[in-house]
Amino acid sequence: MDKEPSYIFTSTNVAGPGYDKDPDEVGFEGCRCGAPSCGNQCPCIIRFGPNYDKNGRLMKVEEASVDKQRSDTKPIVECNAMCECGERCSNRIVQNGPKFELEVFTTMEKGFGLRACVDIPKSSFVCEYAGEILSKVEAQRRTKLLGDDDPNYILVVREFMEGGKLVETIIDPTYRGNKGRFINHSCEPNLSKVPVRVHNDIPKVALFALREIHQGEELTYSYGEETAVYNEDGRKRKPCHCGSKSCRQYLPFDQSLLS
Repeated sequence: MDKEPSYIFTSTNVAGPGYDKDPDEVGFEGCRCGAPSCGNQCPCIIRFGPNYDKNGRLMKVEEASVDKQRSDTKPIVECNAMCECGERCSNRIVQNGPKFELEVFTTMEKGFGLRACVDIPKSSFVCEYAGEILSKVEAQRRTKLLGDDDPNYILVVREFMEGGKLVETIIDPTYRGNKGRFINHSCEPNLSKVPVRVHNDIPKVALFALREIHQGEELTYSYGEETAVYNEDGRKRKPCHCGSKSCRQYLPFDQSLLS
């Protein structure tokens, strides 16, 4: 396998240039359940309803995807550092990190990729897409510096909240990140991007299995739904090599990063 590009590992998000909040600061109140694991009457759960089943798998994984969100989509909130439940509480899934072994490998046409070393059941948490959280100005600055052959890791997540409020979070694992940075796009992905909150209002982007994923299968998620051939700056988009029946031929790109 080719040598992986250099980056600093972080298991979860960190504040990057232009971002003035601490992603790990505890802003939510904690529950007082006092048991090793919380039940459905836990204040962290009862507000929006249960998130996970008895096996720790996400309920309604398709509806929870940020790509399918509506203004009435219920947020996913886990127990936090102020809660009195145990570390293995059933409402602590994303914060406890990946449970399935994942492997970086060299693909035929897409550079590096990430694949499953074991079978992964549908709705299971696979990994977080972790990196630096950027301001919009810094994200646009980094985008403009990219060459035609440079990989673009910047992910813009938009959530439509109750009342029509739009919440935008920008994550870039170029310099600091985890294995999630190696996950490629597919027009028929096997992972869903789901915003999950733990300590505060800043979401983690958790990747859950949309279907059963088999050992050795490449992990993919959708970078977006756009189908344009050229970006607003006139540059042609990179070709998509996902190989799916519904392939849109070119990789999606968030045009707001060029404004």
